Amino acid sequence: MYQFFIARFPHYRTLHSNFLCRNAFSLFFDSRSFSVSNTNHHHQPGNFTLSTLVNSCGLSPETALKLSKRLQIKNPNGPNAVVQLLTNHGFSDSQLRSYIKKHPLVLLSDAEKTLLPKIQFLQSIGVSTTDLPKILIGNTSFLSKSLDKHLIPRYEVIRSLVCNDKEVVSALKHGSWNLHCGWAVNDAVLNIEVLRNLGVPQGCISLLVSNFPGIAFTKHSIFVEAVNSVKEIGFDPSKSNFVLALQVFAKMNKDIWESRFKIFNKWGWSRDICLSAFLKHPQYMMISEKKIIKAMNFLVNDVGVSPEEIAKRPGILNRNLEKTFIPRWAVVKILKSRGLIKSDLRISSVISISEKKFLERYVTRFQKDVPVLLDAYNGHMSD
Repeated sequence: MYQFFIARFPHYRTLHSNFLCRNAFSLFFDSRSFSVSNTNHHHQPGNFTLSTLVNSCGLSPETALKLSKRLQIKNPNGPNAVVQLLTNHGFSDSQLRSYIKKHPLVLLSDAEKTLLPKIQFLQSIGVSTTDLPKILIGNTSFLSKSLDKHLIPRYEVIRSLVCNDKEVVSALKHGSWNLHCGWAVNDAVLNIEVLRNLGVPQGCISLLVSNFPGIAFTKHSIFVEAVNSVKEIGFDPSKSNFVLALQVFAKMNKDIWESRFKIFNKWGWSRDICLSAFLKHPQYMMISEKKIIKAMNFLVNDVGVSPEEIAKRPGILNRNLEKTFIPRWAVVKILKSRGLIKSDLRISSVISISEKKFLERYVTRFQKDVPVLLDAYNGHMSD
């Protein structure tokens, strides 16, 4: 919990970075400095040159030149300290290059006074060494914003919407956060209040915030419109499908929504059938047109599944054609030809289960009698 962090490091409440309060682009950079990458992760003090910005940091020559002309590093070893800090906290060389490419100004930060407290704060709420680089690369503003004025207050808002810090970390992993946007924070509070007034249980709210934070923090007017659409279709606010449908409506524009009805109509689905399937599995409406056509063609034309059966289990359309449909159908065909499984076994039930269960039920179980099963499965997996 971050309260423990504050109790242990109370002086972080008053930390302010004068560097971050200045206009960084008003400074001038001497191109003498810079050295970033070392595969052994021991970054020795040295000079960061313009070529290092290009070769090691992954910046374009134009960006590197622009940076070298506009910024000035007073402490030549400062960038090395930043690199070493990030490396010590889980950044691989490739992640380091990716982060610096997105946020080169981080090299000018004070590693000990400015960056370390923010990293320690994230660790205090449960961000692991594995997740830290991913979160920071996806949210480059985190280390450039004030811990006291931005990170902690934003954390407190997210924490008020979910059950625990684990869900906060999940939200950070699944979203890109504009910590300076006060409207997003205010709208999130209003959005969740709408759900609570409808009787949406906390578990479902946590599901939305921790897995689809971009929807929870979307503009209030868009959120309310999506909620109204979900209610009109008939979703039960007490069920998780309500928030799953909500994220579909909040993301999908009306033209794409209508185009999905036209696609499925080619296979005989009426609008009512599409909506009935949507009530069962909202995410199927977000599948790309190309993937829908490929999956329906295979299931209907190659396998012989009726469109009506697919409508009853629309979630199977989310599965991968090459990695799931084709290899599993190869196994099922062999088993049916040997009379080892019922001839009327529904392929939809075979596709919907996990890979572990599929292997246990249809491969490992029959492998002594049909040794070619695993080869057939793996062979089609590589197609």
